Amino acid sequence: MRHAGGGEELSELVGRGQAGDTDAVDELVRRLRTRIFAYVLARIGKREEAEDVTQETCLALTSALPDFDAKSGKFTSFVFGIASNKVLMSQRSRGRRPEVPVAEVPEESSVAPGPAERYEHDDSLRRLLAQLDELPERHRDVLLLRVVAGLSADETAAALGTTAANVRVIQHRALSSLRARLGNGAENEDETTENS
Repeated sequence: MRHAGGGEELSELVGRGQAGDTDAVDELVRRLRTRIFAYVLARIGKREEAEDVTQETCLALTSALPDFDAKSGKFTSFVFGIASNKVLMSQRSRGRRPEVPVAEVPEESSVAPGPAERYEHDDSLRRLLAQLDELPERHRDVLLLRVVAGLSADETAAALGTTAANVRVIQHRALSSLRARLGNGAENEDETTENS
């Protein structure tokens, strides 16, 4: 049993955690928390709510860990399936749209950008997320799991209940659509600037 994002070490932690080793469970949560948070934040859009849903996901993961069957799928698919369900539960409880563009993404860099860099980054991110919000839900889900959460095509397929080949096709179409939309947006901005 080999898992993406940690390989044999992650497999070992899963096994130890299932056997009741609380240190292994803590280490699993520590290793996956940042990826879970990035995925949840991209889906929900509000940092505080994303932190709550991430915490709920981690708690659910620790409860569900003994039930994980390595023969039925990959562990990261199992984890992001839980995260996806927690996001949906949160959205249903608030009765709002599934995805909301956000102006921030968790950063691991120790060098803080200046105000100009933050503005430029935030503006670019807002435009990208606005375009992402226009994609069909399945396309958004694939991109969020593949790009934000870092899952493989097989793991994404398992989380979404489809095939890896279908995930690759959806990802290709979604990225092509985003490129076209972003390209058109840049051209429209250039025309507006020239006409001013």
